[in-house]
Amino acid sequence: MSRSARAAGFTLLEVAIALAIMGVGVVTVLEIFSAGLRMEGRAGVRARAVVYARGLLDETFTLPEVKPGSAHGRFDDGYRWEWTIREAPEYTDQRERDLGPKDELTMYEIEVSVLWPESADREGVYTIRTLRVAPRAST
Repeated sequence: MSRSARAAGFTLLEVAIALAIMGVGVVTVLEIFSAGLRMEGRAGVRARAVVYARGLLDETFTLPEVKPGSAHGRFDDGYRWEWTIREAPEYTDQRERDLGPKDELTMYEIEVSVLWPESADREGVYTIRTLRVAPRAST
């Protein structure tokens, strides 16, 4: 065989190196795709927790009378919820207590948390905290 006929093809070493480079590229693309799917799944779980927490917070705003306390429960799909209402005097100005109507109102801090299992030993949590002015709870 002439020298020019041998130079026209690839050697086995060149083919092996090209396949190795292509294999690394394919594995990298598959890992990126897999990571994207995992992130999308976790985002869906968090989005559901946000919807649940917002619904619970809206329920606390519809209460006819705001009273300090707490409650907890479970949703059907494994999520748990907790809410706490407490008086929050640190948000009111205590120096102007001589006004009659102001003494009838107080500031309440409302905290709603939704929890879900992320792994065997870890729980995810989403918390919303807000303030609400309401008549002082009757004792």
